[in-house]
Amino acid sequence: MINTKKVNISTGKARRKPIIRLSSLCALALILLVSVMMFSMNKLVLADASTSAGVRGSIQPIVNTADPNPNTAKTHHCINDDFKAENKVGVWTMLNDNMDYVKGAIKLGKGVREHTKTPLDLVVMELESKPLSNEQWNLLRPIGFKKCSVKSIPPPEKTRPDLREKFAVLHVWAMEVYETVVFLDADTFVQNSIDGLINMDLKGKALGVTKDIRERKWVETFNSGVMVLHPSLKEHQRLIQLLGSGLQFDFIMSDQGFLNEVYRTDWHEIGFVNNANLALYAFQREFWDQHKLEDINIIHYTMKKPWKCPNGGRYGPICKIWNDAYL
Repeated sequence: MINTKKVNISTGKARRKPIIRLSSLCALALILLVSVMMFSMNKLVLADASTSAGVRGSIQPIVNTADPNPNTAKTHHCINDDFKAENKVGVWTMLNDNMDYVKGAIKLGKGVREHTKTPLDLVVMELESKPLSNEQWNLLRPIGFKKCSVKSIPPPEKTRPDLREKFAVLHVWAMEVYETVVFLDADTFVQNSIDGLINMDLKGKALGVTKDIRERKWVETFNSGVMVLHPSLKEHQRLIQLLGSGLQFDFIMSDQGFLNEVYRTDWHEIGFVNNANLALYAFQREFWDQHKLEDINIIHYTMKKPWKCPNGGRYGPICKIWNDAYL
């Protein structure tokens, strides 16, 4: 073996190389290099998170694991693990933690199931921050409702305090697991088939809705209590960006005012029979009476919530329909 040690001429002793000192310097340099790399990576991650948070209500879509083909898998915004789409059509309603609205959804769901032949999923969308109780879900699940928990979407500051949570309805546009979604307010009641509504040709328009009535007269805006749409994650992202852009709309109407501004000229009329607004019964009675009551598919209890609507009151005959249903 070759001895690589050098000998001190004056002492005759072997002079060692500064191996320990060099090794320490190398280790220190390596630690500094790793630290710089980790710092740079952290900055990139934080910058990416900051960019995502900059889009109001931005939520990463979830791939539907029910689809075995990854090339055709679609996305949704339901954060609960037990959500799974089974059909191409979804009939959705949105509930808060008020038991009365659960009562409305129960009769709504029963009406859909009894009269509609199209295979569909019934879905209740609830806010993660205000989940429904086990007692409420014990009433909804036997009807066939699936749970979709979603994160809230921050509203513009000018929004009415009691309607600030309503913007969560925009999540339905992200539910690409469905080809068609029919959104129904919990104060609507389905007394006939909605197959025609589900399969309606929207004539190239983005949204299927019907003309509204405000202050006792027809207006050029639409009522969002019944909506037909074809979900698109791209469209959902556009809506979220518009919501956070400072867009001006009728803030007192919350999400309905916003949607009317966005889809001002991009909606298709679905007809009175698919959203029979109780305000028309009160203020446009002649128009209401032009239609046979049994021909109306969806009654919308706007003026008086159906669970507070007496048979003998101003809207007696219409209230009786809901009160007598599925006793």
